[in-house]
Amino acid sequence: MKYTVLVYPITKEKGAPLFKFVILLKLNCMKKLLRSFFINLLAFIIVWRYLPFVKLTGPFETLLLAALVLTFLDKFLKPILKGVFLPVNFLTFGLFRWVVTVAIFYLTTRIVNGLTITDFYFPGLSTDFLILPEKNIPAQWWGYIISSFFVVILSRFINWVFKKKC
Repeated sequence: MKYTVLVYPITKEKGAPLFKFVILLKLNCMKKLLRSFFINLLAFIIVWRYLPFVKLTGPFETLLLAALVLTFLDKFLKPILKGVFLPVNFLTFGLFRWVVTVAIFYLTTRIVNGLTITDFYFPGLSTDFLILPEKNIPAQWWGYIISSFFVVILSRFINWVFKKKC
């Protein structure tokens, strides 16, 4: 990570250079939070539009609130959960982090009223050599797993596309 740091001469005035440095770091942190918010919002919009089991029962502002909640849970609660479950993550070779991601997505849908995940419906697939019948899976957790997977993949892709180039 690159930071823009302004170097001030050290003076005897109490807190002047330190105060400006702290403001600079907080502005940089706010930029990262806003960027993460807009990336999560765009990922939520794409997932809501194209996955039929992600339902928005409230107004569009519900997506704004969901992106805000997901951003704060991602930035503040997810590192704590990753630290707590670090031994399990080592034992499963990193696969347990998806459980943490699904838990964060589940908490987001529980906190935000109007964003719901319904039962997962697979419409089926038919090709020349493979036929998969349509299936309605009544377990809601499949919807949480698939939708959180798409939100994470889309967020990482959008973040990669809009990455700062120096």
